[in-house]
Amino acid sequence: MKKSILILLFLVFISQQEVLANSDKNTDNRLDLLMGKNTHKQYHDFFEKLKKSALKNDKKTIASMVEYPITVTVGHKEIEIKNREEFIFKYNTIFTKNLVGKLINQKYSDLFIKDTGIMIGQSGEILFGGICTVSDCSKFQIKIMQINN
Repeated sequence: MKKSILILLFLVFISQQEVLANSDKNTDNRLDLLMGKNTHKQYHDFFEKLKKSALKNDKKTIASMVEYPITVTVGHKEIEIKNREEFIFKYNTIFTKNLVGKLINQKYSDLFIKDTGIMIGQSGEILFGGICTVSDCSKFQIKIMQINN
């Protein structure tokens, strides 16, 4: 009886590990399909860098990850941010504890992905995506394009 329970627990554990791995793999596949073949690593790295930077309160790094000018919504009010310096100055108003919490708790496998960008948060608090740097979009930079807190 004990052996059967142990085997059952082991099988449950293994199946959960496969689901987690498949979830990340599914996210990778969806990114490659919608954003371009073999681009998932760039998007995954951007996402992880954003999370780590928010956790460390690294205003300068996050400011470098934004496409300017950007209009951010703070408390249902739109604020136009023209450049990196202005973003850093208003960082604490934009990246509130609530927004940082949602970002830090966001799982890669649970990102909402559309061909227009990747959303973080249940209500699309942060939208990021590729910005073409050449006319055929064969080269691009990933940037934050929208922030709603």
